[in-house]
Amino acid sequence: MNYLYVLLKFEGMFLFIPQPDIQAVEIIADVHITSTSMGAIGWFRHEHGHGQNSPVFCLAEDLSLLSDVPETRQYFALIKAPEIPVGVTCDEVENLDVRQEHLYLQPLPVVMKTPHSPFSQLVIYREKVGCVCTGPNLVEYLAYLATLCEQSQE
Repeated sequence: MNYLYVLLKFEGMFLFIPQPDIQAVEIIADVHITSTSMGAIGWFRHEHGHGQNSPVFCLAEDLSLLSDVPETRQYFALIKAPEIPVGVTCDEVENLDVRQEHLYLQPLPVVMKTPHSPFSQLVIYREKVGCVCTGPNLVEYLAYLATLCEQSQE
């Protein structure tokens, strides 16, 4: 079991992603902000490595796509994906060892399991409910949102 997580904070949401699923954390100033047909807020250009640009998405607390980046978003996490990493903006980022923090990941209640939801577990952190998802599940969810966005523009 993995105990190391990256906590992405945005709009009151605590999103826990296993540390091995994160390629990097970068500052939002490194994103070329431009509208895209897939709902991304822009692109992160890789100077090294595979050299392809990664789409960067901005999520609201309800996990819908935002087209404008709130001023509070200072960072983005690059989530590992099969072809190219995918970015998700956040206000703050924190590395956590759930054992050291005495956090207990709980299974997602059946009533909260919805189609396309990236969440697999819940955790109480700083007296708030946080959501746990794997990188692949988040990338799959963002791909689903991108498809919906592209379809709505046709």
